[in-house]
Amino acid sequence: MDQPHRPPTNPAPARAPIRALIVDDSTTVRRLMELTLAPVGVDLDFTESGETAIAMTRAKHYDIIFLDIMLPGINGYRVCKAIKGDKRTKNTPVVMLTSRDGTIDRVRGIMAGTNVYLTKPLERHELIQAIDKCLPSRLLLSPAASGGTTVVSVGR
Repeated sequence: MDQPHRPPTNPAPARAPIRALIVDDSTTVRRLMELTLAPVGVDLDFTESGETAIAMTRAKHYDIIFLDIMLPGINGYRVCKAIKGDKRTKNTPVVMLTSRDGTIDRVRGIMAGTNVYLTKPLERHELIQAIDKCLPSRLLLSPAASGGTTVVSVGR
């Protein structure tokens, strides 16, 4: 018996990786970010200074920026204000990473425009959850995300 004719199935379009800029002068933090985010398909760029971060955001589109507050040169608050004040980058989510956990520091971060404020030492699941919160259509976590985070899907 003949099989019914079925139209060819088109494979799902390739998903663009999430592009993240990591701005931190700590080699340890940059390495943690790389070990945590690269395996789940995040394309990473790194810089150690606020001035370079601002220049990089003007030259390349990033989906999310992880930003330390204490940087050589201009601090993370000023970098965040510059990013949020530029019409090309104002909608780019900024996740502040800092060892400063006081109320005043958090308020300064909010006033600068941060979307998420994380304190160091960083937990791997916090980084993944920050992306999930800022880019919910790009990264989906399993319901078991409260424990050992399982990444289900990365991309658009």
